[in-house]
Amino acid sequence: MSGRNGNIWAMRAAGFTKLSNQRKPMMKWSVMLILALIWAAAGYLGWMEEKSTASDAIYKTIGALTVQDAYGTSPNQFHAMGRFAGVALPFVGLIFAFSGQLGEAIARLFLLGAKGHVVIAGATPAALALARSARLTKGARDAVIVIGRGLAPETAWSLRQAGIVFIDGDPTHHDTLRSARAQWAHHVVALSDDDTENLRVEAALRVVVGEKQRKHPLAAHISIRAPQLLQEAREMRAFAHGEREKAAKASSANSRAQPPIDPRPFALEEIAARDLIVRYATSMLQLAETQKHPRPHLVIFGFDATAEAVAVRAFMSLWSMHFSAPRVTIVTPNPAAAEMRFSARYPQARAHAVWSADIAFHAFDWAHRSLDHTVLADVEGARGPVNGVVVSTGGDAENIQLALALMRTANLQKMWPVPIFMKETMESDFSRQVASGDRTPNELDAYLQAFGADESTASRSVIVDGDLDRGAAIAHKIYLEDMANKANVDTQQLEAMTRTWDNVPETYRAANRATADNALIKLWDMGWKPAAGAKGTLEPPIEPALMARLAEVEHARWVAERLMSGWRPGLERNNRLMVHPNIVGWDQLADDIKKRDETQVRAAALIARATNKKGFIRR
Repeated sequence: MSGRNGNIWAMRAAGFTKLSNQRKPMMKWSVMLILALIWAAAGYLGWMEEKSTASDAIYKTIGALTVQDAYGTSPNQFHAMGRFAGVALPFVGLIFAFSGQLGEAIARLFLLGAKGHVVIAGATPAALALARSARLTKGARDAVIVIGRGLAPETAWSLRQAGIVFIDGDPTHHDTLRSARAQWAHHVVALSDDDTENLRVEAALRVVVGEKQRKHPLAAHISIRAPQLLQEAREMRAFAHGEREKAAKASSANSRAQPPIDPRPFALEEIAARDLIVRYATSMLQLAETQKHPRPHLVIFGFDATAEAVAVRAFMSLWSMHFSAPRVTIVTPNPAAAEMRFSARYPQARAHAVWSADIAFHAFDWAHRSLDHTVLADVEGARGPVNGVVVSTGGDAENIQLALALMRTANLQKMWPVPIFMKETMESDFSRQVASGDRTPNELDAYLQAFGADESTASRSVIVDGDLDRGAAIAHKIYLEDMANKANVDTQQLEAMTRTWDNVPETYRAANRATADNALIKLWDMGWKPAAGAKGTLEPPIEPALMARLAEVEHARWVAERLMSGWRPGLERNNRLMVHPNIVGWDQLADDIKKRDETQVRAAALIARATNKKGFIRR
């Protein structure tokens, strides 16, 4: 967990926002009532001491509100109490009535000096989930400013009540970003549902920041849902880093100039898919082993952005030495359109004899036909036994309905005793009570498991801290150490060695992510699983007899990841043209390249150790 984001001025702005937007009517009315009682009782008793009649005492008590009559000339203890309570009563009432506006005005004053905070551009559910996560995470509690339009008043108040400064405006406008002090933030996250708007936020941010000298670049996290556009944005980021390094060398500078902005494109759908594979892959493999299945087979109902991301990550990471290559079956109302889309986005994955994605598209329209066992039987008859099901059709209500129908059909017919992963955008009572995992772990039956909610994907730890990439950064560090021990290192490898994880080109980052996502599977292949209770061994050994097979499977997995990422085989490596000579079969590799795959196997054990503090036990 990184440190808190926000300087003292940003934190004071958050504090005043929270304080001024608390709705505690009992407290407010209690204060008002106490003041009124003090004013009335003290004033009346004071004038009765002065031998006034009852009616005269009441009249003079009311006069305390105007600070007139004999209050100034005949003071006593009761008079003083009544006078101050009477004067305070309307002022306190006004403060309570306009506390929200007053607090926001004071918060805006403190914002003039705010630095190091988090700015979130967008008012989507995911953006609001991220804002609450950044503000309310224990041990962090960042200063957070949200910029959005059209937010319901009650929602805006709930944000402010949590200490989140909300600015009602257009985040693509320069002035709005300046009012949020975005140019001095540590992190700016563009998280609307529109890729174009998010890219416009980044463009406006570049204008606002300009060429300001910063100790560290401003991290601009840009949400991009379209897979091809995300890939291009990442490649542009890598290209820009390369150009800056060339310029620094050409100017004979001793240190590389830090850019004002560090763009970090991401997709919530990819985050959800990676989290699913990392968390549940070994469970699916264990089920496949129990049922003696030949390969991991994932059936996906629907082909929205999340379903597509799950298919891609399965091909990149769901590899085990105990099984053949992973298989994916897409069940959708329009299989032809889905197949054309997949082929257009991942052309290299189905074009080479080295490896071809084992994916098929099956027709079933759940909106116009009831789900019954014949659908399951048709899929299994054509594609083989199933180890996991993903339901991601685009809408939560449809996902819940279809997932429930699948579970009931599978259990009624005693088919597909597998986990059914139901995509849910926001956590609900249904997911907490029904889709919460296997309630009958000793039985082979289908069960529901929710995944991909904004609360887990759009979180501080994932987006701001980058915790999902911790394993990938470790994989890159191990790669650097391995290269440092080699006698002959080519120019491109030397370039990679000089970079920290934040500056690593996207081609290496993508490869390292897939390596890290496969780490627990490697440990599972070696006969280990994470310890759930007492601590296990922190250094699970790799049996020498398994190394050759593990390295061979690692190479096959790497080839699949490269082809899914758009690379192609060739005689000479060219990063710009995405050509690699090692995209060949295991038998065609040189011995030193095979040793590199063995290094990746050892890296998997280190990655697993770093991400599982309790260690491992024999499975």
